[in-house]
Amino acid sequence: MVISTVNFGNEGDMTVVELKNNIQKRKIIKQLFLYGAMANTDLGKYVKLSTPKIISLLNELKTEGFVEELGQGNSSGGRRPNLYGNKEDAFYIIGISINLHQTSVCIYNAKNQKVSDDQILSLIISTGISIINPIVEFTENSIFKNQIPREKILGIGIEMPGLVDSETGINKTYMVSDKPLAQVFSERFGIEVLIENDAKTRAFAELRFGLAHLKQNVLVINLDWGLGMGIIVNGKLYKGRDGFAGEFGHIPMIDNGILCKCGKQGCLETIASGTAIAHAAREGLRSGRSSLLSQLAEEDPEKIDVQQVVQAALMGDQYSISILANVGHWLGKGFAYLIQIFNPELIIMGGGMPEASPFILPPIQQAIHAYCNPELGNEISIQVSKLGSQAGIRGVAALVLEHIMDKR
Repeated sequence: MVISTVNFGNEGDMTVVELKNNIQKRKIIKQLFLYGAMANTDLGKYVKLSTPKIISLLNELKTEGFVEELGQGNSSGGRRPNLYGNKEDAFYIIGISINLHQTSVCIYNAKNQKVSDDQILSLIISTGISIINPIVEFTENSIFKNQIPREKILGIGIEMPGLVDSETGINKTYMVSDKPLAQVFSERFGIEVLIENDAKTRAFAELRFGLAHLKQNVLVINLDWGLGMGIIVNGKLYKGRDGFAGEFGHIPMIDNGILCKCGKQGCLETIASGTAIAHAAREGLRSGRSSLLSQLAEEDPEKIDVQQVVQAALMGDQYSISILANVGHWLGKGFAYLIQIFNPELIIMGGGMPEASPFILPPIQQAIHAYCNPELGNEISIQVSKLGSQAGIRGVAALVLEHIMDKR
């Protein structure tokens, strides 16, 4: 069997029947990676094969060292079915999360289990490629430390902010080079590399493992230092023509507003993001506002970050609560536009500050009622993601797996 860099033959030498079996076995491995141990009958339903065919392919995968039997499952009245799962050490996937202030690396085995603690590197993202070397060295150290056989690494996925075209491997915002960024990383690692926008990886994680699983039309809002959005349409991640769909944070909302990093003024991100929250808090303290933030920041407004604002709000600080409520208002107004355009069944709020949701969600709902057609706005469900801080890196690992398994 052939799986990308994990070589068990040459697809070019396969007969039509062998190639078809290889594709079907990839589907089985993908299903077991995403959703864990399954009975052969359940696998057959997912990959649309008969029970005898599934058993035959599973036996081949067992012989090839990809799949193992895991005992028997519960019976629905007849014979208890055998359970199958990927072998832990059949292959590995590396996920890398690059954000504005740090990079983290996580290694997953073939059962989609973390085999390493999160390795975190304090590193400010750059517009050029100066940080590539430290990221590669940091990742290589993690591979060595965890004794991962290099020949078993299936691929590397990188999630990051910016205008990312995963098809070409180009980020037009950050780490811009004369070659596609994915190619630069791939040449350095000697392993296939996929890059994707961070909001899209989080949406994909929700689709496969979270609140969007089995749903058709969902918007996933990533509220962190920036403001991004992943779009799920008809049960699939929607990327748009060039892969740039979802730039929700760069919709201009205020005339002559704050200059945004994208070059425009008054973008939603400048008034409804982690950066905007910290900026508003600093400006308030400089103007003499009374707030617990003064103590938390040791009387230095420059030390204020978004987590301190959330912490102060949780302690009952009215100024911090008002900042978060204002963010909720502007997000809600933006959501009203999205709801009327996409008519989603669900909006998921994710990102780095879930503790802020009690202060942000009520004004979001109020703004939706004020600005959205009631026939659309009254039916919308808004929920906070349950995947936590691992959503992005988990999503990009799953994207790599699917990208490789779905190759022809």
